[in-house]
Amino acid sequence: FMNRVPSSALALFRIASTQVPAYRDFLKRNKVKPEQVKSYEDFLKLPVTDKKNYIQKYPLREIFPKGEIPPLAYASSGSSGVATFWFRGDKQEKVGGDIHERIFRDIFNIKKEDQTLVIICFSMGVWIAGNFTLAACREVSRRGYHLTTITPGLEKEDIFYALKNLASLFKNVIITGYPPFLMDVAVEASKRGIRFGSNVFAITAGDKFSEEWRDTFLGFLETSDPSRIVSVYGAADAGVLGYETPISIKIRRMALTHQGLYKALFDGETVLPALVQYDPKQIFFESKGSELVFTVNAAAPLIRYNIHDEGKIISLGDVRKMLGETGFMKQISQTLFKEWNLPFIVKKGRSDVAVTFYAINIYPETIKIALDTKNVAGLVTGQFFVYNKDVNNNKTQKLYIQVELADGIRPREKYSVAIQRSIIDTFRKLSIEYRKLYSVIGVRAVPAVNLVAYGSKEFQRKGINGILNIKGKKPRVVI
Repeated sequence: FMNRVPSSALALFRIASTQVPAYRDFLKRNKVKPEQVKSYEDFLKLPVTDKKNYIQKYPLREIFPKGEIPPLAYASSGSSGVATFWFRGDKQEKVGGDIHERIFRDIFNIKKEDQTLVIICFSMGVWIAGNFTLAACREVSRRGYHLTTITPGLEKEDIFYALKNLASLFKNVIITGYPPFLMDVAVEASKRGIRFGSNVFAITAGDKFSEEWRDTFLGFLETSDPSRIVSVYGAADAGVLGYETPISIKIRRMALTHQGLYKALFDGETVLPALVQYDPKQIFFESKGSELVFTVNAAAPLIRYNIHDEGKIISLGDVRKMLGETGFMKQISQTLFKEWNLPFIVKKGRSDVAVTFYAINIYPETIKIALDTKNVAGLVTGQFFVYNKDVNNNKTQKLYIQVELADGIRPREKYSVAIQRSIIDTFRKLSIEYRKLYSVIGVRAVPAVNLVAYGSKEFQRKGINGILNIKGKKPRVVI
């Protein structure tokens, strides 16, 4: 694939450099002459783009070929809560259809004639996951699949009503949503006497999850087949980037049993990274430093674009070599290798410093704003440690924020309540995603605020991954 993909990436570069006003100017500002970019090596020297240095620097219309705005708009909410608008057209939805058809047909073994219900439990607001999944499913339906899609979004009562009164009409049911929310639905459905049953499959996105989480959820699906749950790696910027396959799931689970294989694949990461595959005919990935950079023909063509996800690309050949060296090769059939002859992405975390909670990025900047409000600022130093933890046997998530009190201030319940209230109010004001989550799961969206005395050694929790904010320094991820 390494010979084929750069030619398509180069072709996209030529289109962008001639037809996209913003990219033409971006190259000029970076003293790049497009006509001199002729080879793969030349392409790899192009300046990397991202949201800050490219998307947000130009008028919206100028990021599209010939300045034509595509037919569908959606949005993402960043650290400031100000939405970034993204767009897609028919071509991107066709690609989404291709990927979802492959998951339905080749992983879930669903046939065209099978009556299948898809229940979309991603938020159906302005975010990509819900409306893109809907568009992809409609595309699959148009290809002759007996696929029916319903979109309750985050409305739990509507989800339960569909499971109870509609699901029994179908041979297969596919439920889609963010992992912690799907677990919430599964747990509550079980309490209500609603069985998921062995004909239910799941597609998740937004959060990587542990294999313990997968095993717990498989219990609700009444199966031990790990491929019944497929995680999709996507981004508002570009749609679906990759997805789990039977071989990637099998290898990820095997790595947990062998230190050598784990280290070769995941570089000894403490938190198990996601392992997915991608189609190099659709997207060209590079590892640049510790980050993933891609080139894709999105509605706004993205050339060497960085969304600041940390990870690396591994070819199928290199994965086979790792498996051979650790004695696992014979555990995977050659048929599986032929069927999933695609490169791999190891996705670790984000390098732009965020804690993920129910698939929402919680940025330290937002917490800083909350701690700087008038009624709270005098109580705290501004230093904090934020982390997310799976609780209740991997069934739910909880957000924790450890806050250091100012010198001379003793921990009191009323201070804890005031700080917690300031954080909730700030999150709801600045993040449309958190606002929606809060309206759906209520008190479970409220972070637990722990107060620690000034100068306390217990300020940062040992052995817990999170983000540490020390005054005068940039927030950083700690392990």
